[in-house]
Amino acid sequence: MRITSSDGVTIAFETVGCGDPLVLLHGFFGDRTTWHSAGHVDALADGFRLVLIDARGHGDSDAPHDAGSYAISRQVDDVLAVLDALDIDRAAMWGASMGGIIGLHLLAGYPERLTTLVAGGAHAGPVAVVDPAEVEQEAEAFRTQGTAPFIERLERQGPLPGWMCTVMQAADPNALAALTLALDNRGSVLDALASSPVPLLLIAGDRDRQLPAIRQTAARMRSATLVELPDCGHFDAFLRTDLTLPVVQTFLTGQNAPRATQTST
Repeated sequence: MRITSSDGVTIAFETVGCGDPLVLLHGFFGDRTTWHSAGHVDALADGFRLVLIDARGHGDSDAPHDAGSYAISRQVDDVLAVLDALDIDRAAMWGASMGGIIGLHLLAGYPERLTTLVAGGAHAGPVAVVDPAEVEQEAEAFRTQGTAPFIERLERQGPLPGWMCTVMQAADPNALAALTLALDNRGSVLDALASSPVPLLLIAGDRDRQLPAIRQTAARMRSATLVELPDCGHFDAFLRTDLTLPVVQTFLTGQNAPRATQTST
């Protein structure tokens, strides 16, 4: 299925299963098929009506090449447009990495649209100070070399499933270059979220370089629970379904997060 977002960009999505709605939004490099490949859909479809979205620049959605098209507010609008098209007033959401960032910004601006939020490998704070020249250099690497160098870099940190490599190889490198520039310019929503009553589950590998910022998000939000996955990196918050699915399923059914993994609030 497809809808047109507020700025004319076409967004692709699908629904699977039945029950209360649960939006699944992938991370940078991914698309909605990765939730199928990693096993999330099979595990969740019996209990939830899953709404799987291809973020702009990924999968079957449009992939503009200008950074302005990837402003975080526009990506939030994409999720709202899908919910509106499906006549869903409120939904739970699970966002992976970039999808978690979008979810946190959606929660900050439209808390009435979410019942709960799971954010894997994502935080609500400001972007760490980075030399703009380094960010532009990374964007230029996408434009001139494609995704291959980034796949090689990630595989040095640990093996990637073949299906993930296939999705990454198929991605539009010019769209990823624009997205890289846009994500670096996003602002903090910590203040807006500090008093949010919407339950939030943050999941992060204990070897994720973003863990300090994720911990800060958890500390600032009264409704947040942080689960740290032992001996895991950034991608494991998505790939290690053996660790994440039990925690998320418990959270989404309104129970306390289990302590099978390291947990802090």
